[in-house]
Amino acid sequence: MIPDVLLNEAVSALARHGALGEQLVIAVSGGIDSVTLLHTINTARSIHNLSCLVAHANHGLRGVESDDDERLVVSIADSLGLPCITQRLDVESYARSSGLGIEGAARELRYQFLTRVALESSASVVLTAHTMDDNAETMLMNLARASGTQGLSGIPPERALGPGVRVIRPFLSISRAQVRDAALSAGLEWREDQSNADQRFLRNRVRSVIMPALREVFGPSVSERILRSSELVRDADVVVRSVVREISPAVMITEHAEAPSFVVEAMKGLPRGLVHEIFRSALSCTHEDVARLTALLNAEAGSEASLSENRTALRERDQIVVSVLEHDNGAHEVAIDGDGTYVAGTYMLSVQRCPLGDLHPRADGSVAYIDVSSLQGPLIWREWRNGDRFQPFGLNGTVLVSDLLTNSRIPHAERRHIRVICDDAGIVWVCGIRVAERTRITSTTTDILILSVPL
Repeated sequence: MIPDVLLNEAVSALARHGALGEQLVIAVSGGIDSVTLLHTINTARSIHNLSCLVAHANHGLRGVESDDDERLVVSIADSLGLPCITQRLDVESYARSSGLGIEGAARELRYQFLTRVALESSASVVLTAHTMDDNAETMLMNLARASGTQGLSGIPPERALGPGVRVIRPFLSISRAQVRDAALSAGLEWREDQSNADQRFLRNRVRSVIMPALREVFGPSVSERILRSSELVRDADVVVRSVVREISPAVMITEHAEAPSFVVEAMKGLPRGLVHEIFRSALSCTHEDVARLTALLNAEAGSEASLSENRTALRERDQIVVSVLEHDNGAHEVAIDGDGTYVAGTYMLSVQRCPLGDLHPRADGSVAYIDVSSLQGPLIWREWRNGDRFQPFGLNGTVLVSDLLTNSRIPHAERRHIRVICDDAGIVWVCGIRVAERTRITSTTTDILILSVPL
């Protein structure tokens, strides 16, 4: 029989989050925590007329042991008269293709599966068996990773999973020891996951080394005190997020959600902690990313920083522009050797040389007319780079190409597609934008190089 303390806490959690009348999906791995949660909810089912089903994700990481986990979960669900949905997940392949570690890939696939089960069964709530100790471990790992207020909030008792689906953790105020005592007293059957003892996984090292040391120093209730701390930080995080939402329109330009821009002067006038949270909130970035972005606020125009998630940040004159790097489309440097059409990935360039007398110019930004005698060495067609400078037609001094693009009102998302043509002396043409002053046609010009790109 499930102890009242677990039953009451689980029912109270469902009531707090308005889930007593909802269709529930119980995530069950076969381990002691989730099996105990399943029996607890099943006991509550008869009292509160709950509607629920069981979902089991077979990660396939432990061979026959993973299959034994699945068989046990199916057997328990059948004995309780509950439907059970299972799926085998190819975690290793997903880890390779996504670049995630095994733990991260398993977690992502598992939650995708649980969300899909909920949507297909018209359920709005997924229940997981995270305990107070899981929360303490998560908070310590996030602390070591220099997480912001969101990371130090620990495991949220409720969060959205997908459209109309949320996850609730009924055991988050229950210790792992309480769960084990309940399972033993009720005579429950569960599976021991041997990988939980594998010290290659960070969480296992925190669980077996750090947490026992903390209990020895601070007493057995340290997980409970960490839980209370995470709740306090979560309350503070709500306030911080509210402030971030309020001021974001004044400091951010969000033409593209994945690649916003930040107004430098507006950001520099804010407290450092708020600046960090704005970056974290907008980009879901790492502590290292936040440090690099913050440094760009005081960097010179043209400075650049590489970020996680295949992104880069560029300091322009008055903005920090974040861009998502595209996969290589074959657009490498191309040597121009005579007339013809040149291709670089998805880009095209036409080159034609003709005498000045045969020229019939048209007013079109996609075409450049170059004095052949002004060129020095072979021509190269390439992407523009941060720090590129040249003297545009009609100007006395040089400018950064990044500033030229800003002044030409080229949208940030389009700037990475801009290419330049260079010779040994530097940039000849910022394609589609401006030619160099030194290439202008004069009274002594005899031959013209016509360069054109489709716009």
